[in-house]
Amino acid sequence: MDNFMSSKAMITPGVAGSATTMITGTLVSTFGFPGAVTALAISFLFGLMVLADKTITLTYKFIFYIIGSMTIFSVAVGLNQAGMAIIESDKPVSTMERSLEPADEKPSDSAASKSKPFFQEWF
Repeated sequence: MDNFMSSKAMITPGVAGSATTMITGTLVSTFGFPGAVTALAISFLFGLMVLADKTITLTYKFIFYIIGSMTIFSVAVGLNQAGMAIIESDKPVSTMERSLEPADEKPSDSAASKSKPFFQEWF
């Protein structure tokens, strides 16, 4: 656990970035929060983990806090962009499926078509 909470560990920003993406995606798709601001706030909350490191001075904690928070935010944005790219690559298949429906049938109003996607534009 000491290595995980260390300010020098690089796995921590990766895990915190994926958790930031998960939390932000849920808040954005469920409550309509602004994505970029929400991700930035959650990134800075996760960045507070650097305060648990007892081996560095307060000055270095602040520097690691800023760098770590920005790294977490960058990972979260990158994961969201990757998720959006995967969703976009699936769109031609769903468009083709819709063109195969009979013209006299209307598309069904399902709950899935009314919900917002998990990965969506944050900026």
